[in-house]
Amino acid sequence: MITNPQGPVTQVRTLPATAGWTWLREALTLYWRQPFAFTALVILYTMVLMLLANVPVIGLPLAAVLVPFGTLGLTLAGRVAERGAMPLPAVLIDALRPGPQRVALFRLGALHAGMVLLLVIVASLFAMDELRNWKVTDGQLDPVSVSQNVPWDALMVTAALYTPVLMLTWFSPHLVGWHRQPVVKAMFFSFVACWRNRWPFLLLGAMLVGLSFGVGFLATELLRALGLSPQLTSMLFAPVALVMTSISYATQYPIYRAVIEPLPDSPPPAAD
Repeated sequence: MITNPQGPVTQVRTLPATAGWTWLREALTLYWRQPFAFTALVILYTMVLMLLANVPVIGLPLAAVLVPFGTLGLTLAGRVAERGAMPLPAVLIDALRPGPQRVALFRLGALHAGMVLLLVIVASLFAMDELRNWKVTDGQLDPVSVSQNVPWDALMVTAALYTPVLMLTWFSPHLVGWHRQPVVKAMFFSFVACWRNRWPFLLLGAMLVGLSFGVGFLATELLRALGLSPQLTSMLFAPVALVMTSISYATQYPIYRAVIEPLPDSPPPAAD
């Protein structure tokens, strides 16, 4: 296993908006080096979270607790790919191995779970009226009733509230797991880092959305031109969506390296 990044984090780098393009370009390069490995890791990670989230009562909190561990694993996968090796599934559980920061990562995960549950409760309150109008026919949701009662208010509130949660937890797994920062300090550092680099993040997000829609549109039109049915087109479009999701996850290491990772000449962390 390639050594995890170490060293004290003494500053947060503030980058120009064009860094968003650099992050995307580097993510595409990393993904191209190990496309099957990256895609397999994303499939495994998302399947585990989805299976956990479907467990009654405790599923969603448990999945949210494990997100910081998955974040570190996918970031480490980018680091491994950059060094010419294949990231194996073991990277996803690397942060779960016994070590001084495993307990701190669980604390971070618990805070993340608490924020996610609070967000779900608030969103449910805003969506209550629309959800009452959804109809179930033969054990399945009626798509017409769903399309006519989309909880737009809840979606907008969710997006507004989840943004600061994402900022608090974007870099904090790295700061806690790899640089031994206390949980609260790491979340503060993460928020500051995201705020200072809000323009690169916004540009990256816009490019990922544009790329996803563009690739999705071209893929769909190509499949339709071949005379395939809408159902088969939807099935064949799934791999395209999976590739785009994998590329999005591949941006994590370039972002971390550019904003947070200590320079190579940084002194090692003090022993506990």
